Amino acid sequence: MDLVDKLAGHSTVIIFLALVVVLLFLRKTRPSVKRKPPGPWSLPVIGNIFLFGSAPHKNVTKLAKQYGRVFSMKLGSREVVILNDIKTVKEALLKNGTDFSSRPPLHSFISSSRGDRTVAWPVFGPKYANNKRATELAMRAILDNDKYLSKVVLRETHVLIKSLLNSDEGRFDPSYLLKFFACSLQFCLFFGDKLRDAYVKKAQFMMDGSTDFIENSAVGNSVDFMPWMKVVFKKQVEKLDESVAQLTTFVKKIFYLMKSDSNLNNEGESPSKMQTTFAEALKKAVNDRDALDFGNERFSEDSLEGMSRHFDDETLINITADCFGGGYEKLSTALRWAVAYLVSHRDVQTELQDELRRVKGSSTLTLHDRNSFPLLEATVLEILRMSSFLPFALPHCTTRDTSVAGYPLPKGTIVFMNLWACSRDPQYFEDPNTFNPYRFLDETKQNIVRSPCFLAFSAGDRKCPGESYAKSIMFLVLGTLLQNLELRNGTEDPIEDKFGLTVRPKPYKIRVEAIQ
Repeated sequence: MDLVDKLAGHSTVIIFLALVVVLLFLRKTRPSVKRKPPGPWSLPVIGNIFLFGSAPHKNVTKLAKQYGRVFSMKLGSREVVILNDIKTVKEALLKNGTDFSSRPPLHSFISSSRGDRTVAWPVFGPKYANNKRATELAMRAILDNDKYLSKVVLRETHVLIKSLLNSDEGRFDPSYLLKFFACSLQFCLFFGDKLRDAYVKKAQFMMDGSTDFIENSAVGNSVDFMPWMKVVFKKQVEKLDESVAQLTTFVKKIFYLMKSDSNLNNEGESPSKMQTTFAEALKKAVNDRDALDFGNERFSEDSLEGMSRHFDDETLINITADCFGGGYEKLSTALRWAVAYLVSHRDVQTELQDELRRVKGSSTLTLHDRNSFPLLEATVLEILRMSSFLPFALPHCTTRDTSVAGYPLPKGTIVFMNLWACSRDPQYFEDPNTFNPYRFLDETKQNIVRSPCFLAFSAGDRKCPGESYAKSIMFLVLGTLLQNLELRNGTEDPIEDKFGLTVRPKPYKIRVEAIQ
């Protein structure tokens, strides 16, 4: 009895100890589940948006060093998860790609997507998948007709060379000429040579419209996460929406002009003179049902209903407008970065010119020459890696409850992929902030090393369908420029960036001299 009485007197302690033992056992035996990703404290209404500053890609990368490779922020009223290294980005986009393949319902996306009729912006589903597949087939058709592609790129590049040499000033900002070149080239490859001269002023108009879109995109992003700011930035938001509408209207006019006039397509042309334009190739692609239906087994039969009626003229016009405008901005930005890096690294420029003289002399470059110019190919890759002109890609959204790096993410979570940080990950790129094309060459310097960590065009279901197209054009343009010009620095250091929809180099000046 004495023992029982003593135990009864310490019943509270015994119960407490028993609970501790049970809790420790449960903690040890249950699966390890993490809570939501860590992140900085936030303010009411605006959240953490003030931490973005004027260089969000750099500031977010700094925050990752404090909070980890996966962390969360509150942008206005919306919670966002940011992935900051190659391992987690590839886990999300490749290993669990379907889970991370949608787009969030943001103002700028809704404005640009025009329902489900584009490539970059729609929510994930069979219509988006078919839009992208048709786009890939159209891009492939352009590349397959390499004679026409090379002819157009080289012709337009020689026009650019003449414009650069005829600049009135000894030192000048090349941005305007590079942007106009990109717009003119895109126009020819999307709509054909026969409309080029008649619409050169319209091409200029499109360039200006794109500038308005880029300049107002930062405001659009603010409205995405703080909808009440629509009232504050009403004019900018209207201009953003207007620039999207103007682009679509412009493309619609060209589309119906091509459709009504057989002289603007390949009718009656000999095979050697056939042009392959994106607009025509897209029309053919949407009729290839076997190719378009590839991969649709992952979608339900209900969601596939009506797919045969999906590709009407409005969809074709909007896909074309999406790719034309997006391709122009990416190409013009990549070219501005290319010139900036080459004038700042004269040693690389000299080695490239030596390679061109040794292999090709003054003969015209073609896409068939790519394997003969490993350094030029590597330089294109390094320019794309270093510039990271889409630093966060476009925001993703989870399609169902999922996880990344052990963190559970509910359906509808907005996810940013910090591709800028991935391109500078020292674990995969030695001395990542140094411009060094040789990182993409093997020890012999004769062969390209294809890095699985190259994410300049993102990865998975939402990977940019224009990667091969962009690399091919960059190869031809840079090679032809360096065959004909010495590009010299007109300022001390042009390699500074400016954040917008894309990360662009700040204005810089160059000098050019013709190679005799």
